[in-house]
Amino acid sequence: MFDVNDAAAILLRDLHHETDKRRIAMDACLQVLRGKTHPPTARRAFVAAALEARVLRSD
Repeated sequence: MFDVNDAAAILLRDLHHETDKRRIAMDACLQVLRGKTHPPTARRAFVAAALEARVLRSD
């Protein structure tokens, strides 16, 4: 299991192409870390970016 910090690190380290989904996911992670939104928001954005980058497969 991983948390928002791990998700942000993956976005920075493994998703090299700057796309709208990656940018939205990074922003969502930052908003969670700042206490301005809830983790499920970042999770949904992270999953969308990871699927787009093909580093996560859908079930």
